Amino acid sequence: MSNFDQRLQAGWKVWSEDDPSEYHRPPRSDPRWLRELDQIAGTGPQKTSSVPIKTLARLLLSAQRCNSAWLDDFADDVVVIDSDLHEVLLAFEKLQQEPKGPAEQNLNRGVAA
Repeated sequence: MSNFDQRLQAGWKVWSEDDPSEYHRPPRSDPRWLRELDQIAGTGPQKTSSVPIKTLARLLLSAQRCNSAWLDDFADDVVVIDSDLHEVLLAFEKLQQEPKGPAEQNLNRGVAA
């Protein structure tokens, strides 16, 4: 027992290397303890959340308009989406890249004006 321990109130004790048996450590089989260690090491599964796409799109567009700094922090993160949605997005992207015909260009000028 250290000198400091002798000055503490009855029943109080400062943890020390002298008696490590009093230190409470979770058992190695504790799943939460293992998950936390895996997450710290980067080997555990990432925490995920399911969010409706309309909510996600609204929030991302709002963050883009406000030029939110946090959006840049997550710019390289990967988002998992349904394969059907991925196909639709690829088709939409292709349509956006195709040259516009004269009728559509005139329509877009009228809407923009």
